[in-house]
Amino acid sequence: MPISDRRKWKIGKSPEEILKIVTEFLARKKAKLIEANPSRIEATMGSGLKTRFFGGMFVSEQTLPVKVTLSMNKVAKETEVDATIEDNMGFGSRMGMERKYRDYIEDLLDDLEDVL
Repeated sequence: MPISDRRKWKIGKSPEEILKIVTEFLARKKAKLIEANPSRIEATMGSGLKTRFFGGMFVSEQTLPVKVTLSMNKVAKETEVDATIEDNMGFGSRMGMERKYRDYIEDLLDDLEDVL
C-alpha cells in the first residue's frame, strides 16, 4: 500500500498563477512534469532505481521516488487546491522507509503550502 498524504487549501490566486508558482517550485526540486495545466499538475521526483540499489534507509529523502498531484478548481475569487503526494516505488516492500517517506512527504506539502 502506497505511503501518501493529502492537503486542501483555498488560495486567493487564479489557477494560472498557481500553475506558474508550482511548476517553478517543482523545477527547483528537479521534478519531471507529466501533466501541467490550470486544472491539474502531475509530476514525479526522486529515483526508484537508486532507492532500490542503495536501499531506502541509505539514500537521501530527495532520492525517494514520489508522485505529486494537484488539482485546481476556481470557486468565486479563490482557487481550491487539492494536493496529494505519494510514494512512487511501485512493487515491493517499504519496510524501514515508512517514517522517512512520511517525513519527506510532510515536508514537501509544507513547502508547497509556503510557496502558495
